[in-house]
Amino acid sequence: MALAMPTIGVIFWLYSGWQDTQLDKLQAQITETQSATRDTSKLAVSLSERLVAVETKQVRDAASSEKFQSATLSRLDRVQDSIVGLSNAVAALTATLQAVVDDRRTTSLRNRDPP
Repeated sequence: MALAMPTIGVIFWLYSGWQDTQLDKLQAQITETQSATRDTSKLAVSLSERLVAVETKQVRDAASSEKFQSATLSRLDRVQDSIVGLSNAVAALTATLQAVVDDRRTTSLRNRDPP
């Protein structure tokens, strides 16, 4: 019994030393985790800024692309209208030439001497 108190004291002292070691390890892990969290937070902000820049560029490029497509369609419509106009002009010219040829044939037949 006489050694019970010193033995309990030694056991308590050893346990308290082990607990201090465990707490120190836990504190080191907490510090490391906090540091990693800070770094991750900074990277997340940087990534967010990059994402905003990319989205802004995409919106700008989409608007530019839409404007280009609209202008191209407008030009194609004008080209199509020009082709239709040219086709009508060719048809009118063909009809005119056919009328001239027919008129010359008729005139030529009238001016011929009868057999």
